[in-house]
Amino acid sequence: MRNLLRLPKAAGAAFSIAMTFNAFAATTINPVNRFAYGANIGWVDWRGDVANGAVIGEFVCSGYIYAANVGWIHLGDGSPANGVRYANNFATDVGVNHDGAGNLRGFAYGANIGWLNFTNRDATGATYEGPKVDLLTGRLSGYVYGANVGWISLSNAVAHVQTDSIPAGPDSDGDGIPDNWELQYAGNLTTLNGGGDFDNDGVPNSQEYLADTDPTNPNSNLRIVNFVANSGGTANAITFTSRPTRLYEVQERTTLTPESTWIDSGLGAIRPDSGTMTTRSFTDAASPARFFRVEANRPLSP
Repeated sequence: MRNLLRLPKAAGAAFSIAMTFNAFAATTINPVNRFAYGANIGWVDWRGDVANGAVIGEFVCSGYIYAANVGWIHLGDGSPANGVRYANNFATDVGVNHDGAGNLRGFAYGANIGWLNFTNRDATGATYEGPKVDLLTGRLSGYVYGANVGWISLSNAVAHVQTDSIPAGPDSDGDGIPDNWELQYAGNLTTLNGGGDFDNDGVPNSQEYLADTDPTNPNSNLRIVNFVANSGGTANAITFTSRPTRLYEVQERTTLTPESTWIDSGLGAIRPDSGTMTTRSFTDAASPARFFRVEANRPLSP
């Protein structure tokens, strides 16, 4: 969908989202930045033996981490019972969830140490820096707690854990949309398909996924809602709808001819503001007119 508006010395508006699906790697953890540290158990290797190392996914984590002093610790099997995220009922559906915005919550298990709690609250209810992944850099931070081993830091002055990618979940029906996302919004794998437009808002379901907007709500989609510029283009401000689970880029070009290329406006990768809207100011006085669009990008897409 392209909604372009040409304004003197100002802007056009559109969105475009590239879609890429790759197979899972054995582990997503960086070969160098792979170690967390616990004072009571020493170094914890999140890459493990590579074939079974940790995978930081868009909805859930899976795989194993390893510490020489305590052995293997399981983050989850990557197949939550409801198809979206682990229920963490301490029966058969336990693991570490990713809320999509970077926060890691849930439980991991080591046969030699018991449960590790991925949370941001202690036993008294007080909050602390919970485990999280930076959606731009892939760097993990915060703390994990185990009653039998104490605190484990995911980032310190010497080392940190970093994921090189955040892969989407499986797409068992091959419609270009991960099962987790379909189940989250529709509760099944038949209501939504990549080429369809369930809410009739002009945005295909596949693009709603890439922007992480609600495909069942016609008022939920990626769009530019305001653009302000002075006569010389030296003070521009663009406001667009945004989600905490995505990164954004404001792109521009001088014409709409097919050979014209969209380029970054100079803002680079944009972390969304809190809330449902993001506003950024920038300068662009290189041409009498510019067309602008906002692109949503799934963080650290493989």
